[in-house]
Amino acid sequence: MSSHPCSGCNADLEWSPGAGELLCPYCGSTTAVESATAVGDTPAMVVEYDLDAALSTVPRGWAAEVVEFRCTHCNALSAVEPHVTATSCAFCGTTQLEVQPVDQDLIRPESLLPFSIEEGVARKGFAGWVKGLWFRPNDLKRLARLDGLRGVYIPVWTFDMKTSTDWQAESGFYYYVQVPTSDGKTRRERRTRWEWRNGNVRLNFDDWLVQASGGLSTELFDGLRPFDTGELVPYDTRYLAGFVAERYQLDLHDAWDVGVAGMMSRVHAAVVNDIPGDTHRSLSKESKSWDETFKHCLVPVWISAYRYKGKTFHYVVNGVTGTLNGTAPYSWIKITLAVLAALLVGAAAYLYVTHTT
Repeated sequence: MSSHPCSGCNADLEWSPGAGELLCPYCGSTTAVESATAVGDTPAMVVEYDLDAALSTVPRGWAAEVVEFRCTHCNALSAVEPHVTATSCAFCGTTQLEVQPVDQDLIRPESLLPFSIEEGVARKGFAGWVKGLWFRPNDLKRLARLDGLRGVYIPVWTFDMKTSTDWQAESGFYYYVQVPTSDGKTRRERRTRWEWRNGNVRLNFDDWLVQASGGLSTELFDGLRPFDTGELVPYDTRYLAGFVAERYQLDLHDAWDVGVAGMMSRVHAAVVNDIPGDTHRSLSKESKSWDETFKHCLVPVWISAYRYKGKTFHYVVNGVTGTLNGTAPYSWIKITLAVLAALLVGAAAYLYVTHTT
């Protein structure tokens, strides 16, 4: 991102999550980020773009001078300010970085969620997170080293879509009858009455989120949800000062396919829930969609690729809510003992039942 000079000492300002403004790390001067104003082709408000017209109308590039690095280990693409020296990958910790030509054709982030959780707060949460893990080595808290914690803006796409789905199915209604048995008695038997039914389900999707990171796994990212897209602010490079911004590696078309699959899965669940009766069969449905729009956004995540006994694991923190997630080694001794204990309890219960009946 382009540097933002301090009015006091001319050093580069950085975004301070705790103060909610730009801070000079040298003289302590602060500068508020005023309400966004349009700069070039960057909008001054959060907008959504029509999906069909996107490729010819959306702003391109970072809107600032950046240096991009590709990690040769995890393949993540990160952008930093020109004066920042990137020595390691924020996602995996490796030093195997290669400078890449800046892609000026990328779709520019339209909006972002600024960091509000400070690095110190995110770092302090590590010990409590480790302590709360189950079936982990006893020495994990003592030996796990949180060497680096980096603030990274993760790329996401959000999609809006309105849907209307007509459905038709056979609804099954359970009823019970008494039927004779071979010993002259009767037993209760469940049967199903089938009736054709039809209906319509309308669902409107707002900011259906698809993460586009190449360095952060879907599992780690999903563990940090939700990100409140209602708090998005227009894209402004001043919020990125002092942080890393990742370039999306899931492009718009592929992200749309992922988003549609997720939204239509929700539609299917809503249709099934709309069918009356106890069960159903022969379901057919036809969906229509319209008002399909998207935004390209950045969301804040504190990331550390920490090490334990020579192996790399991950610790991540939602930069707005403070939600924690990560990966950690398992203690197979503890797991084995727990399984054996469960088997012993089950065996004891079985013996008790067999000896008392």
